[in-house]
Amino acid sequence: MKSVLVCFTASFPYGTKETYFYNEIMSIASAFDQIYIVPTYNPYGKMKRDTPKNVIVCEPLVEQGIRRVFAGLFNFSPINVYFSDFFKQKVYLSLKRIKKWFNSFLVFRITYKKFASLESAFGADAILYSYWAEAPLFFTERCNKYLKVVRMHGGDFYLDRNDDYLPVREYIYSFSDLILPISNDIKLILESRYRIEPRKIYISYLGTNNYSKSSAIINDEKIRIVSCSNVYDLKRIPLILEVIKQFKNNIKNVKIEWHHFGDGEGMTELRRMANKIENHEESIFFHGSVSQLELFNFYSNNFVHWFINTSRFEGLPVSIMEAFSFGIPAIATDVGATREIVNKSNGFLIPLDFDLVDVIEQILTVVKKDEYFRKRNKAYETWYSKFNASTNYKNLVEVLKRSHYSKKENI
Repeated sequence: MKSVLVCFTASFPYGTKETYFYNEIMSIASAFDQIYIVPTYNPYGKMKRDTPKNVIVCEPLVEQGIRRVFAGLFNFSPINVYFSDFFKQKVYLSLKRIKKWFNSFLVFRITYKKFASLESAFGADAILYSYWAEAPLFFTERCNKYLKVVRMHGGDFYLDRNDDYLPVREYIYSFSDLILPISNDIKLILESRYRIEPRKIYISYLGTNNYSKSSAIINDEKIRIVSCSNVYDLKRIPLILEVIKQFKNNIKNVKIEWHHFGDGEGMTELRRMANKIENHEESIFFHGSVSQLELFNFYSNNFVHWFINTSRFEGLPVSIMEAFSFGIPAIATDVGATREIVNKSNGFLIPLDFDLVDVIEQILTVVKKDEYFRKRNKAYETWYSKFNASTNYKNLVEVLKRSHYSKKENI
C-alpha cells in the first residue's frame, strides 16, 4: 500500500510565506510515495513555488471575498461544535472574537464539504497533517479513520497574541492523534491548560539546512549586525534602529553596520526614520525580502558579528537557527520559546523592555575575542545538535510512521 501524506497549509506553495514548511517538505518528501498539499487560500495569483515530483498541489479550498461567506453558510456541514464554542468561550462579548470565530466557521464548513470529494484520491490509509493549529476538520467523524497530526508554532497557538481566544482549539487538540509543538514552552501549555496527554505530544523542532561555509574573513574595522523579519509592529524593528543610532552617537572609535532583511507595512516609516541619521547610507542597509539562498550567500561572504531580534512575541525563531548555522551568535528578547535556542553560551537574552545601553554593551563584547569566539562555536553547536533540518525531519518522519502504524493497529 502506498504511503500518503496530506498536508494542510495556509497558502503554500502559493506566494512567499510559510518558508519553514518549504524546508520541511523538501526534507520529508522522499519518505512518502505520494504527498498532497491542500492550501486553504491563494491570495497570490500564479506565484507558485516548486515542489518535489511526488507532490500534488490541490486547488485552494477557500475563495476570497464574499464568495467565501456564501459557500460557508449555504451548505450542510456540521455546526454544533462551533456554536458550543461560541457560548462556552463567550465569543459574543468581543467583536474581534466574533470576527475570528465567524471566519474560522466559514473556512471549516467549506473545508468539510470539499474534503468529501478529495478523500477518494487520498485513500483511507493517508496521514492528515495540518501545518498550523487551525484544523477543525480533525474533530469531525469524517476524519476518524485517519491519523490526524497537528503542528503549532506561535501565532496560531498563544492566546495572549490573539485577544485570549482561538476558535475551537480545545476540540482540535483533543481529537488529534499526534500533536507537534515546535517548542517545550508550547508542550507545557498543552499539558497544563488543555490537559492533553503527554503520550500524544512530540516536540518537533523546526530546522534549517546549511550547505554553505561561514566566512572566515574577520573585519576588525566595523561590527556588522543582521536582523531578518517582516517589518510590522510586533517585530519592533525601529528599536534596532535606535540601538544603531545610540551606538553611532556614543561610540566614536568603533564603526557599526546594520543589515536588515525583510519587508512589510512598516518599511516606509523605517526608511524615513533611518534617513534622519547622519551618514546613514554608510551604515544602514535595507535589503528587502530575499530568498534563503540570497540570505545565506550574504552570511557566507560577510563576517556577521551578531544577529539581533527585538520581537515582542515569538514562537521559536527560525531566523536565529539560520544565523546559528553560520556560527553567528544572537542578541534576542526573552519571549515565547526563544530561550530554548538562545542562552548565555551562544548569545544574550534581553528583557522585553530592554535598555539600549545594555544592548550596546553586549554588542561591544566582540572585543573580548576568546569569549566572543566561544559564543560563535556554541551557536553553531546549538544549530547542529538541535535545529539541523536533516536530523529533525528524519525524526519527524519516524514519529509519523510509528504513530500511523499504532493507529492502524488500534482500529
